[in-house]
Amino acid sequence: MLKRIGFAAAAVLVIAGVLVGSFVLAPSLAPSPVLAGNSLQVSATSDQYAGIDVSGTGKVFVKPNIAISNIGVEVTSPTLADATSQANTKMSAVISQIKSMGVDDKDIQTTNYSVQPLTDQSNTGGRTPKITGYRVDNQVSVTVRNLSDLGKILDAAVAAGANNIYGVSFSVDDPTSYQQQARAAAVKDAMDKGAQLAKAAGLTLGKIVWMTEGAPSPQPRVLAAPAGFAASANVPVETGQLEIDVSVQMRFAIQ
Repeated sequence: MLKRIGFAAAAVLVIAGVLVGSFVLAPSLAPSPVLAGNSLQVSATSDQYAGIDVSGTGKVFVKPNIAISNIGVEVTSPTLADATSQANTKMSAVISQIKSMGVDDKDIQTTNYSVQPLTDQSNTGGRTPKITGYRVDNQVSVTVRNLSDLGKILDAAVAAGANNIYGVSFSVDDPTSYQQQARAAAVKDAMDKGAQLAKAAGLTLGKIVWMTEGAPSPQPRVLAAPAGFAASANVPVETGQLEIDVSVQMRFAIQ
């Protein structure tokens, strides 16, 4: 006989399908523990499955220290050679300008280079559409480590020929210490919940049976930037703060 005690908004006792009280007794051929949020599970056949399962979450809020932006050059021309030449020339000028403002080579990376033929779809009469030109799109990802220069760098990139800014995201270059703080907070949160559940059930919380962690997740803050804005716009930048969170799942033995 496997006994399961669950905490929910409306707890019930079922014996042979009859509703009689505040927890559940259900027959089972073999104990099979179930992880279901904040729950208490008791096995009459084996103590190794008895326990309280809880989840915990820890959050740390930090100020970003880097910004990442995708900067692009898009050119349309009647010939592929001209479109390619213009795109290459403009992107070279953009990269040169960005580097002149203190951005290292390692912080500039090509993320997209595409060529798209443009066709006339009108009055084809079932024939293959005629190619009327080509669109070349070249994009680089730029990491800015001095945030006070971000607005000036975006302005300078546009002045040098960039006509697309695909938003800006803010992050931290090394989130390790913040993840450690969030992890400790998540474990404390889970232990507090376990103690509360055990106390409410009139039980004594035992040792930790197992524990797992979800992947730490810094939540980047994204600032949208309109494509093709003027270099004289003097781009205002507000970094806000980031949320770094860690979640854990834990099972405690009960005594």
